[in-house]
Amino acid sequence: MKKLSTINSTMLPLNMSNVDTDQIMPKQFLKRVERSGYGEFLFYDWKKEPEFPLNNEAYQGSKVLVAGDNFGTGSSREHAPWGLQDWGFDAIISTKFADIFRLNSINIGLVPIETSQENVDALFAKIEATPSTNIEISIENKTVQCEEIAFSFELDDFSQKRILEGLDKIDITLGYTDQIDSFSKSRKKWMPKLA
Repeated sequence: MKKLSTINSTMLPLNMSNVDTDQIMPKQFLKRVERSGYGEFLFYDWKKEPEFPLNNEAYQGSKVLVAGDNFGTGSSREHAPWGLQDWGFDAIISTKFADIFRLNSINIGLVPIETSQENVDALFAKIEATPSTNIEISIENKTVQCEEIAFSFELDDFSQKRILEGLDKIDITLGYTDQIDSFSKSRKKWMPKLA
């Protein structure tokens, strides 16, 4: 998992509500277990429409997706955040995320930022007026700044630490190697062995 402290980028607008994980990453692409290579299948059915934002040259290279209300609803597929990250997104801004989608995103270092409808609408208006508008997200300060639009966001301290330091679940477990070894050595000989 890569370390993230600040994201400076243009934004891609997806002004749609209740976007579910089956639209983000359709079921026919869930046969693989590796996390890479899913970007090309992101919003696969919607990308067939030439006007879909991912097809717009003005938004190519954007690392921040600004989405409508209730993003990532539906099934718990991890492939949805994998596809978003593989496309190049580092953060998603919406008014609400499905809990499991939010957790799956944090687990891979994709930052889900919840804010008010007013802030999301202001960002949509800013992107519509000037697609090249830049946004700055500080993970350390938990703040978003886009010209005159500024707000803070909630991120628990543990998730913040994981994103800042690029720690996935394996990295976190390896941080307890000494305690695990000590516990293993202190177990009675007659108890089952730990793997």
